[in-house]
Amino acid sequence: MGETMKWFRFLFMLLAVWLGMFPCLDVNAQEVVVNGHGISREAAMQDAFRQAVEQAVGTLVDSQTRVRNYAVLTDDVYTKSQGFIREYSILSEQYMDAGIVIQARIIVDSEPNSQLMTTLQRLQMIDVGLRDPRIAVIVTEHYNRPLPDPVAESAIINQLIEAGFKRLTDPNRLAHIRRSDAIKAVINRGDTATAIRLAATEPLDYLIVGEAFSEHAGYAPGHSIISCYARVETRLIKADTGEIIAAQGFQSGGIDVTELAAAKASLNNAGKLAGKFFADKLMTYAANPEKGLRLKVVAVNDYAVINLLGRLVREQPGVSNVFLRDYQQGTAMFDVNYTGNPAILAERLEKMPELPVKVNEISHSVIVVSMR
Repeated sequence: MGETMKWFRFLFMLLAVWLGMFPCLDVNAQEVVVNGHGISREAAMQDAFRQAVEQAVGTLVDSQTRVRNYAVLTDDVYTKSQGFIREYSILSEQYMDAGIVIQARIIVDSEPNSQLMTTLQRLQMIDVGLRDPRIAVIVTEHYNRPLPDPVAESAIINQLIEAGFKRLTDPNRLAHIRRSDAIKAVINRGDTATAIRLAATEPLDYLIVGEAFSEHAGYAPGHSIISCYARVETRLIKADTGEIIAAQGFQSGGIDVTELAAAKASLNNAGKLAGKFFADKLMTYAANPEKGLRLKVVAVNDYAVINLLGRLVREQPGVSNVFLRDYQQGTAMFDVNYTGNPAILAERLEKMPELPVKVNEISHSVIVVSMR
């Protein structure tokens, strides 16, 4: 029996050494190598992500997508994939006339209920899906009177920084608009036109605006500790188009030995909830490969030209659809469903032989053009 036990110990040690020499990939993770194609680096990476998810967790996606033979015709798969991609590394990049091909090694979490995102993955998603956005947060706060040091606003900013967003506008730079009638119109009425004008005064891509209130709630039972209750009403706006990406209210309590401290504690707690919510909303927005792009055409009084331009834009690589939203007084506004970088599309528009297009301005998601 003793010899038998020694033999089993030997086999166990041998197995342990072998496993140490050849580490296994997590059973809930799969590594795939794919070639992503796109008209820009961002579009190619997004295509690679979608392909990786199809290969690794294709059997887990919805039946509608399976009927399409796993063809990624909408953002359904990619939106779900944001919790599946653990990490990736780029093996090669090849630039061609029609765009770029990126070969990437991607580790995909095949656990269908996994929604964990590593810090590295968040940073990669922010860079690829949102192009490292500039974000400003303006929340006016009240407790009996306006508070000079906004607590909820600071909590929102801190949550965004913790989530990996780096380019938060210094609140001191926004002092000139914080108490203005314009910001009140954005906060109280959701005035998107005013939001666009405000964003023009600062280099912004996204604007989080809102109003916060805290009030006395009483004393903790059997104690002299004071409790307060706060609510924060906020909106996330895409600054250059005025698109409201999300709007939500948050409520929380706070306690402390003084009433003002308890009010600030409640505002801080509600602000944390808001910050986490908007960080998640921005990540979900990043996961959607087809971002809304606005094309503004100025100084064109011929509707035939506008109609032709719409058709030509629809034919560009990365464009799935084009909608003429408004045309009056020589100015037309198109909404474009597009998966690439606006600068790439702007360059292609100027090279179209059918129309003499001149690009006047490019922002995060707006292109302004005229005819030469």
